[in-house]
Amino acid sequence: MNAPPPHPDHTGGPQPEGYPPPPRQEAHGYAHRGAPDDPAAATVHGGAYPEPPAGPERLYPLAGWRTRVTARLFDLVLVALPALLLALFVTLAWVGVQEVSDGSTQGIQDRYPIFLSVIWFVLYTGYETFALSRWHQTLGKRRLGLKVAPVAGTGSLGSVRLAALVVRSSLLALPFLFLYLLIFTFGWFWWLLVIVMAVLTGGMAAWNRPNRQGMHDKIAGTVVLDVAEPQAHRPPL
Repeated sequence: MNAPPPHPDHTGGPQPEGYPPPPRQEAHGYAHRGAPDDPAAATVHGGAYPEPPAGPERLYPLAGWRTRVTARLFDLVLVALPALLLALFVTLAWVGVQEVSDGSTQGIQDRYPIFLSVIWFVLYTGYETFALSRWHQTLGKRRLGLKVAPVAGTGSLGSVRLAALVVRSSLLALPFLFLYLLIFTFGWFWWLLVIVMAVLTGGMAAWNRPNRQGMHDKIAGTVVLDVAEPQAHRPPL
């Protein structure tokens, strides 16, 4: 009588014909730690092995107040030149239209400051909103190594809603709308109003804790981070 065929060898030896291959032996938890030693085995059971866990998240400290002021001044100068030229062009165009229509050039000296105030406000708001939505930093902030991030990120970078960026940028540019009144009226009320707005938007970040936020940051839910030096954790304030 013929002897029965030998049992399948689970040690990795040759398998007799007609028997299924033995199950693959894996170390406990191996699939959660990294890729297998055999790349072809990644497709077994219809799926790939998960990626290894990522390293620690890069966190950044809050930017210093003086650094933020320097970056802001850089941006103001950057926007000033195109605003001055565009306001001059619009004023000359307005004068030309007025002279052709009724031959009058009255009030020319008053139109340029008005156009300049509005154009500077619009240009600065648009410039900062676009730069922050695209790169999380303006050119001034890029030069100083700063980025705007959501306050909920607790030191990590992240996206901010466009509506919040528009509000944030317009609050910073709001004093430009009063430029005409400051130059031509010299009223104490307008000077006081502009000083209060400047303190709330810019100066407030100097003493606000724990997030060093100006009023524009609080309304938009943002903070400004120093991205030049990543930290292992958020530094104490």
